[in-house]
Amino acid sequence: MRWYAVFIKGMKEQIRDFWILAMTVIMAPLFIAIYFLMVETETPVYDILLVNQDSGIQHDGKQVNLGDSLVFYGQLLTGSSGVSMFQFRTEISREKAIEMLRQKQAEVVVVIPDNLSASVFDTSGVTSTTAQVELVGDVTQMEYIIGAVWTEELINQFVLETAGIHLPISWKETTLGHSGQRSMFELYVPGLLILSIIMIIFSASAAIVREPETRTLERLKISRLTSMEFLVGISLVQIIIAILSLALALVTAVVLGYTLIPGTLGFILLISFLTSLSMISFSLIVAAMCRSIKEVAIIGTFPLFLLMFFTGAAFPISGGKLFSIGEFEVMLNDILSPKFAVEALNKVLIRDMEIRDTIPEMIALMLLTLLYFIVGTMAFKKRHMRAL
Repeated sequence: MRWYAVFIKGMKEQIRDFWILAMTVIMAPLFIAIYFLMVETETPVYDILLVNQDSGIQHDGKQVNLGDSLVFYGQLLTGSSGVSMFQFRTEISREKAIEMLRQKQAEVVVVIPDNLSASVFDTSGVTSTTAQVELVGDVTQMEYIIGAVWTEELINQFVLETAGIHLPISWKETTLGHSGQRSMFELYVPGLLILSIIMIIFSASAAIVREPETRTLERLKISRLTSMEFLVGISLVQIIIAILSLALALVTAVVLGYTLIPGTLGFILLISFLTSLSMISFSLIVAAMCRSIKEVAIIGTFPLFLLMFFTGAAFPISGGKLFSIGEFEVMLNDILSPKFAVEALNKVLIRDMEIRDTIPEMIALMLLTLLYFIVGTMAFKKRHMRAL
């Protein structure tokens, strides 16, 4: 029962280290609130400038200017359902429109050519060139990419309807799993739940390093405390902190609009438990590199950022391919166990797959946890517990 004494002692000391505990538990709910503010409270608006240079054409005894009709069509679409994020405006001069683009006053400039009407309506064969609609924008900006793609599609649709052309195909979209019913904020939540577990590397590393720093290991070894008993007692405290952090993160997400799928809470707890064991094992490696809690705060920042940004916890990431074993591809970030936890949650919570489909991810998670534990225990014993 010596591990129980370590557990009680660890609980008391963790409560005394209020700020480390508060940072560990509150950080994930704070990230969830930040992501909600980023993607839900502000609807993006893409400004599209239309420059009409169409000369028009006589068609069926009437003067027709398809460019004017296209401008009117765009203005009608502004704010309408389905394309409410796009605002179509007109500008007479191409040069003025491009200057507004440079000044960030628009995302896309669309230049309607002078032969648009002639190209669409002239069936006499006089017009031999195809009207070329020009798109102008900064291709490094996502706003331009989204605006250009949507504008091109809307113009194509307008021209087809005007010319009376009917395509022999139609499109039907079938969303994968729950992805079609999830908001952008909800798509981030599975990764952020794992982030709440990743945060315990600070509290776990500090709890492990505290003993050699305060020289309490010298007293503990008198009771013939083994390395395993010491680690079990410390780990139980950190698992409780991880569960508390996860619960606060999940409650925060639900309050902000996340819909918890019935029957998945147990699965979330299972993945979180496995991830917490993995992070505790990883903390052994961090603790082996530190002599004091102050060093934990400094050195532990690097692995924290590594786990946040290269596992898919903070935002989706695929990683670079290293090699393949049959059909299985080994990626650069496969050495980071939270990646598999995030993937397991995404399979069930977003892609609506069965829990049994996450068995490969759980096996990888447990194998990496074992690897972290072996390396961390050996390094910690060599650095801090050689005498035990």
